[in-house]
Amino acid sequence: MNNLKMDVSVDCILSQAQKRIDELQQVIEFLQKQLEKAPEGSLYGTSSHFQLQWQRIIGEKRIYLSGGKSKLIKALAQKKYNALLLEDFKRQRKALDKLIKSYVPQNGERTYMSMSERWRKQIEPLNIPDSEYVDLWQSLRYKGKSVENTGLWTSKGECVRSKSEIIIADVLASLGVPYRYEFPHKLKNVDSSRCIEVYPDFTCLNVHTRKEFVWEHFGMMDDAEYACNAVAKIEMYLNSGYFWGDNLIFTMETHEKPLNSKIVRILAQKYLV
Repeated sequence: MNNLKMDVSVDCILSQAQKRIDELQQVIEFLQKQLEKAPEGSLYGTSSHFQLQWQRIIGEKRIYLSGGKSKLIKALAQKKYNALLLEDFKRQRKALDKLIKSYVPQNGERTYMSMSERWRKQIEPLNIPDSEYVDLWQSLRYKGKSVENTGLWTSKGECVRSKSEIIIADVLASLGVPYRYEFPHKLKNVDSSRCIEVYPDFTCLNVHTRKEFVWEHFGMMDDAEYACNAVAKIEMYLNSGYFWGDNLIFTMETHEKPLNSKIVRILAQKYLV
């Protein structure tokens, strides 16, 4: 599995460019509305006897603005700034539009798959196809915690510890998210340098980004002792470089508020698909 870490990073340029275009469009529309509401005319500043003087220009007419017109001065100054910013963002959006039309994502997979199988067998690709990556990722052998026959089975035929774990596993499976059940991880103890081996419920793979996420479910948060242990475990994750939404997902439930499968699906689609 070590060779997987040598892969070229996933090409996300188009998705990032589109995200930036969407953001720019929102700002452009906002600035246009602000300019529509701005005072008529423009602002011109001059220096006379080491004092700054402001004039409002409407057509060929110039109107001196005294210090008592500070609100109008600020509004006209903001209008100029908004207009300049609008043009900058329009230029940026235009450049990104051109990029999206002409850019062809390439991480080496297309070149690799264009070759015949007999050729592919002879070469070591720079970046292997997603399907091969997933196969390698899932083929890793590991020793998890032993699970007694709970009578609780996922859609993939795995015996798990709770109905909530069935919900999470089945949502992941339905979305095509590869996962390992109770795969061991080492975490740094907050109060010492000693490492502790933990077995999070799910270690998931985002196939598109090839990034791993740990998914912990805390199922008895209305139990005081359990909740304290959960907080301590979250602190260990943070101390070990795991951050929520970056490489860590956790869900919680109580007796009165059970796990909601819709929330599980939202989280999985947000971070793992």
